[in-house]
Amino acid sequence: MARETTGVDSGWNPSGGHARVFSGHESFTCRYGWLPKLYEAVQHDEQLFANDERAILTLGLGKNMVKAIRFWGQVFGLLALQRGLAKNTELARRLLDAEVGLDPYLEDPGSLWRLHWMVTVHAGLGAWVSTFLELQDAQITRDRLINVVRNRAVAARGSVTQRTATTHVDILLRTYDWARMDAAAAGEDASGCPFQELHLIETSSVNAHTQVSVKRGPKPQLNVGAFAFALNDYWQGTAADSQSLSLRSLLVGRRSPGVVFRLDEGSLFAYLEELCSVSDIQLRSDGAGGMDVVGDRHVQKHLEEVAWPGN
Repeated sequence: MARETTGVDSGWNPSGGHARVFSGHESFTCRYGWLPKLYEAVQHDEQLFANDERAILTLGLGKNMVKAIRFWGQVFGLLALQRGLAKNTELARRLLDAEVGLDPYLEDPGSLWRLHWMVTVHAGLGAWVSTFLELQDAQITRDRLINVVRNRAVAARGSVTQRTATTHVDILLRTYDWARMDAAAAGEDASGCPFQELHLIETSSVNAHTQVSVKRGPKPQLNVGAFAFALNDYWQGTAADSQSLSLRSLLVGRRSPGVVFRLDEGSLFAYLEELCSVSDIQLRSDGAGGMDVVGDRHVQKHLEEVAWPGN
């Protein structure tokens, strides 16, 4: 019987931004086609994960891959397991449903940015928290990143083995390393993962060490809808009773769009200007040399309309 869990914490749970999960992916990245396949399978059978044989037969995957697809569905906020039943979340319906979903086949990079937001901000995956929320280095060696993740594990749960930490970090790199797309195109053995299309991480070999680059700056494939989705979640999670947020908090605040999407000040400002042009959100001077993003009492509704057009 599958362990019962609701996966990603609902709402803005403080634990979502802290490293607490270091395994569960069975050494598999989330592959092309997995999440739409999972959504359709759960729509037709809420008892999909009642036993291994049922899931293996329905999904057409091996036992370990079944565990992996269930893991990724949960940490992306698309799947919940409740009392032994599998449930597609509201986010899954709005994104993947064949009739009303924004992007049923995950063909739009903006959808991947939304899922990157969810797994980074809410899932508590050790390598994701360390890389995207805590370390602000433009470059870090793979070995140092592994050590950082092991240290976070000690703080969270006592310890993990070197092998577990290494596997977990390598899953992060295989998920995002866009250099692997070139390797795949050249016919080399590379693990294809849709999140490589976001160009968030690049690895290279320097003096026999793997160098990991995570650079701030414009993200051409991040569209205003995905940005509004993230901004709305951050706003409701950190300042639900406020009608304004400072530009600085959006740039450097923990679990903020600027940090999670690795935006610099210029690119963040450009997204906010675009958002203001298609909604009732405004940018205003705070009177002290800074800028605020300002809405009204319907700010959540305004952001929802941009994030989910026609949905």
